[in-house]
Amino acid sequence: MRDIVLLTGILFFLGVALRYPYAGLLAWGWLTIMNPHMMVYGFALGWPFNFGVALVTVATWLVSGEKRRWPGDALPWLMVALVAWMSLNSLFAVEPDWSWPLWERTVKIYAFIFLCLAMVNSKARIHAMVWVMVISIGFFGAKGGLFTVLKGGAFRVYGPDNTIIGDNNHLALAVVMTLPLAYYLFENTRNRWLRIGLAVTFPLQIATVLGSYSRGGLVALAVVLGCFWLRSRRKLLHLGLATALVVGTLQMMPPAFFARVNSMDNAQADESVQGRLTAWSVAYNYAADHFPLGAGFAGPQRKAVYNYYYPNAETHAAHSIYFQVLGEHGFPALALYLLIAGLSLRNTRMVIKRCRGRPELAWAGDLAAMTEVGLVGFYVGGGALSMAYYDGFLLLQAFSSILRGLTDPRSEKP
Repeated sequence: MRDIVLLTGILFFLGVALRYPYAGLLAWGWLTIMNPHMMVYGFALGWPFNFGVALVTVATWLVSGEKRRWPGDALPWLMVALVAWMSLNSLFAVEPDWSWPLWERTVKIYAFIFLCLAMVNSKARIHAMVWVMVISIGFFGAKGGLFTVLKGGAFRVYGPDNTIIGDNNHLALAVVMTLPLAYYLFENTRNRWLRIGLAVTFPLQIATVLGSYSRGGLVALAVVLGCFWLRSRRKLLHLGLATALVVGTLQMMPPAFFARVNSMDNAQADESVQGRLTAWSVAYNYAADHFPLGAGFAGPQRKAVYNYYYPNAETHAAHSIYFQVLGEHGFPALALYLLIAGLSLRNTRMVIKRCRGRPELAWAGDLAAMTEVGLVGFYVGGGALSMAYYDGFLLLQAFSSILRGLTDPRSEKP
């Protein structure tokens, strides 16, 4: 039944996309962020729906006569440079048969981001994409939070299998990153029922982060909630609400949760932390020894590389977006990656400044502020997770560039 519903929904979107290409982009975003085709059990499981939707979207957009122009800042071009360097570096991957499929997946993600940069050119369109992102991740946040409450936190919360957010830590960070966008929609949505839905799911998503047992997710959550509080005009009220929500959820968590959290205080005794430190060392040493190249996608965790530096050690993924990029693609890629990260925050700061005292652009300033909070949360939490090319995170970076373009005084009025 799920397969039929999914296929019917996709066919509907494709039909609409033939007339309105942006509908196809929204469907593409839904498929790539939520991965509904990985949550069915019949004939539709794992089907490459993304490719079909992307093909129709691009084809109809090219013949639609819409303006084809990226925002005017450097961020899109830095992304192009990063993809180009990663492609060149992949020619020298340690194990090409292992790395090239991951290169293909990453390039498809960036293709979606590049099309968003070209097509998301109005307030209505960016709002629609924000809704797609909040609903796609919020579904797992609400579902996981309900599971945590009903089970008293006795079991860890995971995302959908065979997806980047299937891991409990990755799911937690994705949820934390999306919380600011959900808050933005709550503050800028007039429909009463939508506001109620957002208000109900917000605490459930926080419960999901706790129920994931993710230490990185907890740190990112603390950062995001702290940013919320600093930006709040009613600091005492929001501090009280946040404290009551978090403390109330913690009250029902079992001893295993607190044992997991307390392990952050004893890094030497925590094998996972030691594994991260070793993986970071491997990434740095390989990039330094083979400058300016890296080992290719997932190359540093292959035995030929990992055990060269640490013989007989169990291999680990990078567990850091920064060391992941460094080990896989070398110092030039890391430099580009950090430039993009910094420019995305600069874009949000610029938009916030532009929108002050301009009621017609208040929405853009609010969205830029929440985009900034989401990015900061991801930059902090991503320091301990391998999510360097996560589509939801890259979409936030794209939002910063799009908002800068929409609020540019030299551009047409948004």
